[in-house]
Amino acid sequence: MLSVRLSPNIEKNLNAYCKHMHMTKSQVVQEAVEKWLNTAKTQVPPAADDLSFLSPDDPIRAFIGIAKDGMSTDELMRMTRGEDWNKP
Repeated sequence: MLSVRLSPNIEKNLNAYCKHMHMTKSQVVQEAVEKWLNTAKTQVPPAADDLSFLSPDDPIRAFIGIAKDGMSTDELMRMTRGEDWNKP
């Protein structure tokens, strides 16, 4: 079961539509939600690990995902600047 609050204007339009179409509010809302969900299924964003937007030889591919493996800032800085990157 679901309860939904509608603005007075939307509720007025819904009531008029239901009367004209000889449908209940529940029928109209159920159909509308079903249509919305079916449309939303086709518009699902790509997964986080989907790299299809990059060309196969793009050098950035080598760096995608390294942060989620737990590499720290210190490790990244040592990798790019050497062991003494943070020494006075």
